[in-house]
Amino acid sequence: MSDLYVSNRIQAEAIRKELFARLGDLFTLEDLLGFDPTDTQSFYLQFKKYVQDFVEKETAEAQAEALVSDNSHLLLLKRTVLVDVVLERAFCLALDFYNHSHNTSLKPNNLPVAIVARSGYGREELSFGSDVSIKIVFRETAGVENLNAATQVIKDFEYLFVYQDIFRTVARSGNSLLDTDGQALDDATMSSLFSLLEHRFVTGNEIVYQEFASSIQTAGLLHKEKLISYCDRFKELYGIHNTVFKQEPHLRDELDRVYWALSLARLRYSIQQKNLFEVLQEMYNRKLISTPAFKKSQVALNFLARTRLALHCHQKGAQRDLLSYEVREHVAKAMGFSVKEFFNAYYYQSVLPLKRFSRGIFWECLTSDSKKVQTLSPDFGVNAEKQIIFTENRNDYTWDSLGDMLELFTWVSRRNLYLSYPVARAIEQNVDRMAPLFQMASNGTELQPYFHSILRGKHFAQAIRYLHEFGLLEQLFIPEYKNLGGLLQDIFVHLFPTDTHLMHALDALNGLELDPESRPFLYDLYQSLRDKNTIRLAVMLHDIGKGLKREGENEELVGARAIPGILSKLGYDHNPRMIRDVAYLVEKHLMMRDLMMLDPDDDDTYEMIWDLVEKDVERLKMLIILTYADRAATKMHMSQSQIDQLKYFYQNTLHHKKRESVSWPVKNEFLRMIRLPRDMQSQLEIYNEYKKSRDGFSVELFFKADKASELVICTNDQSGLLFKVATVLAFNHLSISDARVHTIGDNVFDVFQVMESGQKPIDFSNFFLVQKKVKEELRKVFVGDLKVPELYKGRYLTTHQGEERTSPVKVKVSIIGRAVKVECSDVLGITMLQTKMFSKLDMLIQRAVINSQYGTASNIYYLRPEDVRKIMSDEEGFKNALKEALAPLSQNQPIFPDLPVQVA
Repeated sequence: MSDLYVSNRIQAEAIRKELFARLGDLFTLEDLLGFDPTDTQSFYLQFKKYVQDFVEKETAEAQAEALVSDNSHLLLLKRTVLVDVVLERAFCLALDFYNHSHNTSLKPNNLPVAIVARSGYGREELSFGSDVSIKIVFRETAGVENLNAATQVIKDFEYLFVYQDIFRTVARSGNSLLDTDGQALDDATMSSLFSLLEHRFVTGNEIVYQEFASSIQTAGLLHKEKLISYCDRFKELYGIHNTVFKQEPHLRDELDRVYWALSLARLRYSIQQKNLFEVLQEMYNRKLISTPAFKKSQVALNFLARTRLALHCHQKGAQRDLLSYEVREHVAKAMGFSVKEFFNAYYYQSVLPLKRFSRGIFWECLTSDSKKVQTLSPDFGVNAEKQIIFTENRNDYTWDSLGDMLELFTWVSRRNLYLSYPVARAIEQNVDRMAPLFQMASNGTELQPYFHSILRGKHFAQAIRYLHEFGLLEQLFIPEYKNLGGLLQDIFVHLFPTDTHLMHALDALNGLELDPESRPFLYDLYQSLRDKNTIRLAVMLHDIGKGLKREGENEELVGARAIPGILSKLGYDHNPRMIRDVAYLVEKHLMMRDLMMLDPDDDDTYEMIWDLVEKDVERLKMLIILTYADRAATKMHMSQSQIDQLKYFYQNTLHHKKRESVSWPVKNEFLRMIRLPRDMQSQLEIYNEYKKSRDGFSVELFFKADKASELVICTNDQSGLLFKVATVLAFNHLSISDARVHTIGDNVFDVFQVMESGQKPIDFSNFFLVQKKVKEELRKVFVGDLKVPELYKGRYLTTHQGEERTSPVKVKVSIIGRAVKVECSDVLGITMLQTKMFSKLDMLIQRAVINSQYGTASNIYYLRPEDVRKIMSDEEGFKNALKEALAPLSQNQPIFPDLPVQVA
């Protein structure tokens, strides 16, 4: 063990003695018993009162130290010591209570029971929110004295320590002798055996513990090969598709990767140490790992443990190991980093080195399959697991040229092969050795055929993943990928940073190549493409602009401008059509998602799509496929209904035509034949009421159980109509989740899906009051000609004046033909202020599609052509005006604070 770890243990032992003495001086048994020695509940609660204050104070001091110290080994030992002290004190009190009640003087060694730490607690690796896992061991053989006393002491101990929730405690009971001879070692038994192998004595009868430890050692030796085989099921943790790059990483996943590798090493090499830091040190002492690997892994494990300690200071409950968006800034700041700096250190200095180190240890400890079933070359073959292996055991293989190394990846792409660990390790070693050649190679053309061959292969995504993981994709082919490594994205949409997102998008695209049954329409569309390389490159590069853009630049445009240079370096400069199509797809890759929100029954929608793809069927196909692949690599996978919508859009775009005008007599005859659904009949009756009314207005709000209620408004067409409706709803704490606006001549028929703020259905107990208020206020506005600023002058959207509501609203604007899409956070009043701004700018909203989901309001407004041209001429000015218009939502201020204003 290193001098540091020896020093840490000496210091931890001194702290143990100090804490136990202080806790002993804090209270006595008599302090806890009070006036009634038989009141056990009061006894337990008094213990918790004293101890919880003690633990909270020590925890606060430890958390403060954790934010400034980088000695994670010592920090974890200290936390474990605190739990040990409280546990031992609880056990001693339970025994004292028994002695007091029964007038005996038993000592811990008089009882046939021991309390044993296991799992992370046994390894002495407790963080602030870790589970305290213990096993209560009895000797239950015939003639054992004081067994009843031990049972009662343990019962009181459990009420004092286990059930009090001072720590997150998991306890199990069992005999001191572990009998596994006749047991079927299923998954649960093997998992339990693994946790027991990490045993540590805490308190109780040491002889009982020694019996237990001996039986565990025997079971471990007896089932050593089965335990090693059990570890094999965790090999997916080290696979090429298991990414370490998540924007909200779960630290247990990263620690599990290290844990199973080192656990396997403990079994294979009979290492006695249990603490992961010390196992790593012992492997280095035995020369099982190199000095560079040891130093990198030691630094990485220390950083990861420190990150977990900092995370537990901020994240509580079941999600305590999730580095979520809500706490990541706090954790980064506590550790002295900005968020960007923290993730760079987390990924590249901690998690990635540990993944590579752990993968190496794991595969070297397992027996690899070195039997060749197929020959690839004199040096390489394929085993039964479809892994590329050396034809002979080679630990020092070197390649004479980069091309020879890249030949491996062409085999992966063409034959659906994987790299065995010895081959992967050889690549990693040669990448470092050949690094000086990269700059020369990147300017030449000798490697371009290898990239072309990889891209053409049926399993291209897997091969490109390998290139990316070894750093060859950016070093040899696409230098722009360096800017994408670990680049964080919008957390509400994206699960992964940019580079990993692109790899997952390639996986989704490759899935269309391999599985015709999962997405039949998309599979057929993909197979019908003239040039599949174009869509593969587009998916691989569709977010390349995110790493190249500057502040305020449009990433899609920046990416599209970079495409000709990137494809030229890849050797595709002889194919100008491919360059144009890839650049087009990179620039427009978000447009189909926006178009899906348009009215699918409107001919204008398909005309806009046809104009967008410049009347090119191949581009339409590729844009649809790119939309699917992009979404598949985010949190918002496409549902089957959305894929059906893409199919509907594709078919109707190719075959769209104007709807034939039908005469009124024919329509009337058809309606007499068809019985309208109840909802349609109700809407028809509202429209009929409007046609008969003198004031040209009718309104009704219909209740829908567990769904959005339906507001139907019929009136004469007028400017600012949508603004007026949205304002009335907002001031009644309702938001529009969907809207359909229909106009013929001067008659307007609008149907709004409305919900309470927070996208909750209107509660039935409150519905009739809301219905009455909304109808009355809408009538005042549309029939009484009362201006909405006058109606709501000085009123607040929320109930508390001056209450801060949200951070400044972020806005994204897209132009889709003659429609303007405005995307921003869904907060109460958002549609009201958007439509207010259009009215203020004298822009006529001819139709609107209001949609809200996943906390985002995506509203599409159809404007006059001249209004769209006006926006396009000064798009930045329009965005600024929109941000200014939405500013009142940042704080709770009156929307109409002054005198009434004229609204166009």
